Amino acid sequence: MAENIGVKISSDTKIILDTMYQQLRSSGIKITEKKILDILITNTDVTTIKKYLKKEDNTALQMLKKPGHWGVADSSEDIDRYLYGNP
Repeated sequence: MAENIGVKISSDTKIILDTMYQQLRSSGIKITEKKILDILITNTDVTTIKKYLKKEDNTALQMLKKPGHWGVADSSEDIDRYLYGNP
């Protein structure tokens, strides 16, 4: 018998899982969220997972997520002042 192990998933993924569950249930299929995950995992190969990881491996996107300080003054405060007025 397989042991049940808890796995944490993101809230976005949980919403997708809940939506899949509701769609299957509303179409008359009796299934659990655990069974949905079991089916998805057993029918996905490493190559498919690697394709998704390559999409996330975008250098420009990573640079935008964690910008480095260049030590140069910029005009962001001026832009805020023009857009939102003087504080």
